[in-house]
Amino acid sequence: MLIVQLAHLDTVEVNYSLLSPQVIDDAELLKGTRKKQFLVCRSMLASLLKQYCQIDTLPSMIVGDNGRPRFLDNHFPDFNISHSQDWMAVAISLNGQVGLDIEVARQRKNYLNVAESIFANDEYQWMLKQRDTLTAFWQLWTLKESALKLYAKGVWQMKSVKVDVANQLISAPFGQDFYYQYQQVASVHLAVNQNKPIKKFILQT
Repeated sequence: MLIVQLAHLDTVEVNYSLLSPQVIDDAELLKGTRKKQFLVCRSMLASLLKQYCQIDTLPSMIVGDNGRPRFLDNHFPDFNISHSQDWMAVAISLNGQVGLDIEVARQRKNYLNVAESIFANDEYQWMLKQRDTLTAFWQLWTLKESALKLYAKGVWQMKSVKVDVANQLISAPFGQDFYYQYQQVASVHLAVNQNKPIKKFILQT
């Protein structure tokens, strides 16, 4: 099962009862929006773990390759976090690894030039054929970045990720298995990749 929660920063109440003293102490080192994002994301993650895994307190986390956070104890589900402007998303996978990316739909200067430089030619041509090329750009971008985050790779490797939207296939030299879901919710493009077939997908908004 793959579960994603998407929420606007101003609509989520932090449930401190699910957070460890260490998480709360770590948050005190941050300020302003960054502090709120930190607490909201971890509260959302803790709530999903309680709802689907009966885990009462957010487990200890460490930072892995390329800044990808994970639980210290590998017996807990894999998770991934993404944010764009004031939107936050958290994903947990109950049967594999997960990578998540969200992007708020917005204009991007010279996005066609960016696409031509980092997308494969067939991806670029597919994008140009779509009625809304900017929406197609963000779809490809989030699919690629979620694939990178699945295997804890950096954004500089985006060009190596190949997306065949028509056949719903993703491939990359650093991983063999990519199974994805893509949705646009309001103004947010959301893509999530898992390394095992997605038997059940739940999106909470």
